[in-house]
Amino acid sequence: METPSSHCREESQIHVFPNLKPCGSNTGGAEGHGGPTLPEKPSPSSHTPCDLPNGWAPASIGLPPAKKPVSWRRPSVVGAGLQNLGNTCYANAALQCLTYTPPLAGYMLSQEHSRSCGRQPFCVLCALQAHVTQALCRPGDVIRPPPKLLAAFHTHRQEDAHEFLMFTLDAMQQACLREDKPSEPQAQDATLIRQIFGGYWRSQIQCLHCQGVSSTLDPYLDISLDIRAAQSVSQALQHLVKPEQLDGENAYRCSTCLDKVPASKTLTLHTCSKVLMLVLKRFCHFTGSKLAKEVQYPERLDMRRYVSGQNGGSLTYVLYAVLVHAGWNCHSGHYFCYIKAGNGQWYKMDDAKVTASDATSALSQHAYVLFYIQKSELERDRGSEPASDDFLGSRIEEQQGDRIDGIKVPKRSHDLGQV
Repeated sequence: METPSSHCREESQIHVFPNLKPCGSNTGGAEGHGGPTLPEKPSPSSHTPCDLPNGWAPASIGLPPAKKPVSWRRPSVVGAGLQNLGNTCYANAALQCLTYTPPLAGYMLSQEHSRSCGRQPFCVLCALQAHVTQALCRPGDVIRPPPKLLAAFHTHRQEDAHEFLMFTLDAMQQACLREDKPSEPQAQDATLIRQIFGGYWRSQIQCLHCQGVSSTLDPYLDISLDIRAAQSVSQALQHLVKPEQLDGENAYRCSTCLDKVPASKTLTLHTCSKVLMLVLKRFCHFTGSKLAKEVQYPERLDMRRYVSGQNGGSLTYVLYAVLVHAGWNCHSGHYFCYIKAGNGQWYKMDDAKVTASDATSALSQHAYVLFYIQKSELERDRGSEPASDDFLGSRIEEQQGDRIDGIKVPKRSHDLGQV
């Protein structure tokens, strides 16, 4: 069992990757042993940075059109199950959700990164590329998750799947940054991770005396939702963007009025990420208790009402992965996930066991992390390629019998979709 992250604290709703901190309540789970809190993990920035290939830059926040955009099509088959290495279901569930993230899977299967990476001393992108390739090319098999991706976490003690996700994305972000100017905002936004998961919040504070408005933009990779007073994801999102009144001890110090004054604070999405990762705050830091209430989440999510201004464009997101924690508190339980392959079939991924499922099952879980992708991105990519072009199959045809990052890719079978 993994120890879920600390989500009952009154803290920012935005998790920004450079500021990741270890969970404060990572005690052993049902299969593990009690112990001290999680020690500081080695900083991903200590890894040798890897430049992205020059041709890869899918359209995103203010960037020029892509010369060679990555495919946004979903993997059309379901791949391998993952062996539990000793309380590693938290990592297995998280890795499966990343593996079936369409643009990430497309980039990894293209093998573009390994052609330009020096891999010294260790590159998390190379490790994930090898894992995704192996997982999607071996349907029906059971493979081992890469031990190096778990090296920063406790051995034989399951931890928090969300923390593992954010730590891995942070390590990938640092690996993508150019070594010469890694701190420039444009370089940060141009990386693979920011192109896929990155967006911006806009926080506006209006002084109720002089009516002046102050605006700031804050980047995000995921969005945490307070579900204590919400029956659905939509209600939680509405609560998140509800205007907040600042007065009394919490009054706003206005730079124009030069005094603490009443003000109104509004949080909206300035730029929506292509892939939306919603984290339902189920676990309390102080008691370790779990909020095991039912929270409804749709298969299609309209985000227009939460965006700054109205540009008239569609902002419909399609659910493709559901990460679930089963258990009564953050000290016991089990992680698994549901993913949707490009053939439209839902699958339950429970460590080594991969079984066909349906939308009803996938939509009726006590979800912990929800993964959505913009519907327009899927449709745009689908319309730009022949219908007969099989996302995974074409990659395997190119790589039949080849060895990719030390992995022997099997010959393509006639029925890759069967498990």
